Amino acid sequence: MQTNYAEEAVLKDTDDLLFSPLRINTMTVRNRFLLPAMQRGSRGYKPTVGMADTLRSTAERGPGIIISEGAAPDHPAGYWQPAFSILGRDTIKEWGHVVREVLSTGDVVLLMQLWHPGALRLVVDGIENPHPDHPAWSPSGLIQEGRTNGVAMSKQDLEDTKNAYVESSLIAQRLGAHGIELHCAHGYLLDLFLWHETNRRTDEYGGETLADRAAYPAEIVSAIRAATGPQFIISVRFSQWKEVDYGAKIAEHPDELGPFLERLQQAGADVFHVSARRFDAVAWPELDSRRSVASWVKTMTDRPVMTIGSVGLSTDLASDVFDNQDPVLQVEDDIIRVRRGLEAGDFDMIGVGRAQISNPDFVERVRRADYSNLRDFRKYRDLAEAYESYSHEGQLVDQSRKKD
Repeated sequence: MQTNYAEEAVLKDTDDLLFSPLRINTMTVRNRFLLPAMQRGSRGYKPTVGMADTLRSTAERGPGIIISEGAAPDHPAGYWQPAFSILGRDTIKEWGHVVREVLSTGDVVLLMQLWHPGALRLVVDGIENPHPDHPAWSPSGLIQEGRTNGVAMSKQDLEDTKNAYVESSLIAQRLGAHGIELHCAHGYLLDLFLWHETNRRTDEYGGETLADRAAYPAEIVSAIRAATGPQFIISVRFSQWKEVDYGAKIAEHPDELGPFLERLQQAGADVFHVSARRFDAVAWPELDSRRSVASWVKTMTDRPVMTIGSVGLSTDLASDVFDNQDPVLQVEDDIIRVRRGLEAGDFDMIGVGRAQISNPDFVERVRRADYSNLRDFRKYRDLAEAYESYSHEGQLVDQSRKKD
């Protein structure tokens, strides 16, 4: 375990919490905004110059944390489509350029997101994949209850994948990133261990409780911590909802969150990133008419809590990107709610994805309270590079949609 630290900011020139600093591990984050991974700018499983340019442009204009576009550890099961990068020995040059461009902008904190498709991996005819015959991997061979793809991971598979995560983390550290974000959300590999529908294992990596099912993600966190040392930031991103089930829950009751968070914190997690379809959506209205999942998490850990979910826009990411519901801007109203959430202690940082992609000066605009002439987000324009290189044909998320 690392020595404990206070995550609360010491106010300097302003009493606006949105623009106050925050301590994460040994790093000082300059404000409470972050840019999340949005899967832009990869070709041939490598990041492009375009990715470096867009991340640098946003970093220049203000968020305290930039999270790189997600990358899979370099293992055959991690190769899905060329629109998603690999972070391995063969992509060091390209990722090095991304890291240098972002860090050249000043005092921004850079985390590199490690993501793995798990059971959602599907090899499509005509789409480049160097390992087309390798099966998709997951804890029990399930995408969700009653739906299979690929195979359940053996003990050796688990060990090999863990080692690949560690190798990717060491590469990120050598390149100069301040830390990594471990993606355990939205129905991808590590989230499949957390969800009771997809983790039916009877060994030490399964179990009845969320804390039990967190054994494998915690083991990966611990291995990364041991390899990278005490000052390398480890963020853990998790969610209730899945791309195949908007109403899914890894925690049926908030009491399940405490032991889960403690297990990951003991393993070495520095910060928790709660992904929601709407950042302030009430999680358990029968217990509390106001608290979101992030707010519940904040009551159960002394680590900083980040959250994200449709800030500035009228529709959530899933409805927009997957269900073609174009969002309407509502930035000023949402920023009021974000400030209230910070003041109430519901979370410590807020992620802004789509609204910041369409407006790289978003943080500057909020600082000036200038909401005039903001650009609407439209996925086929603002995520055009990702959509042009991504095949939606036959994808498993489009074949099984449970609504909330």
